[in-house]
Amino acid sequence: MLSISRRHLLPLLAAPLAAAATPNDFTFALIGDRTGSAQPQIYSRVFREVLLSHPAFAITIGDAIEGLDDSKAPAQWADMQALWATAKFPLRHTPGNHDIWNDSSAALFAQQAGHPPQHAFVHQNSLFVILDNSRVEGLPPPQLAFLEKSLAANPHCHPKMVFLHKPFWIPPVAVRSRDFDLHRIAKRHGVTHIFSGHGHQLVHLESDGVHYTEIGSSGGSVDRGLLRGEGFRQGWFYHYFLLKVQAEQVTITVRELPPPHGLGRTFRLEQWTAAGPQFDPGDPALTDQPRL
Repeated sequence: MLSISRRHLLPLLAAPLAAAATPNDFTFALIGDRTGSAQPQIYSRVFREVLLSHPAFAITIGDAIEGLDDSKAPAQWADMQALWATAKFPLRHTPGNHDIWNDSSAALFAQQAGHPPQHAFVHQNSLFVILDNSRVEGLPPPQLAFLEKSLAANPHCHPKMVFLHKPFWIPPVAVRSRDFDLHRIAKRHGVTHIFSGHGHQLVHLESDGVHYTEIGSSGGSVDRGLLRGEGFRQGWFYHYFLLKVQAEQVTITVRELPPPHGLGRTFRLEQWTAAGPQFDPGDPALTDQPRL
């Protein structure tokens, strides 16, 4: 029997890996980590907001279940399927270290997600490549080869985006190093956006026109930052992304959860740099004095 998520994926799975004639004009959602000490009600609130946005599809960045225990994983996936069944759009899943930790959990992930841990798909004229670094820190040669093959097979797709759970790219990109395989492949094939999760903290860096982004938490604990006295300015807040793709342009909106889980701040990703928010992060509703 097909799982709920697999049924929703069928329209995208049917698309061949080739440039489509349809010009890009769609919105999709990117959802951050749910687990790593999942916080009550956060992910379900994020998913409810995504539902109300009516995206063409959604991609999760990994760690959908708490995992790490073969005996508990099937029930945890069943809980997620019950939530995802409310979606009227396809879902794609990036595997995280809480989703895959051994061979049996990898097989269960593929069954529940409805696609292999690494896979690529085309929507309109955009290419999406999802990679699996759930059990390693970087990207092993087979994953790099899959990425290069997927990109080479779709040279006319623009934009091209890559998704992988663990953001091993942060140290080299932060020191402006270009000397790693992922960056070389991205530059060679015109990749503009690379997304990760895992750290539960919003990070946005740019190198050679490639935007590297770690989406923060959509449900996993942010206590690691809060216990250090950090908060929104350092990227520790619950949020998700809405991405609008028009022609070759990608506009990314970061949407923080409203009270009681946040202040409901909404901003463009380009307003967030290595130095944090390039805007006043206060709630303007607290200081606005509109005329009657």
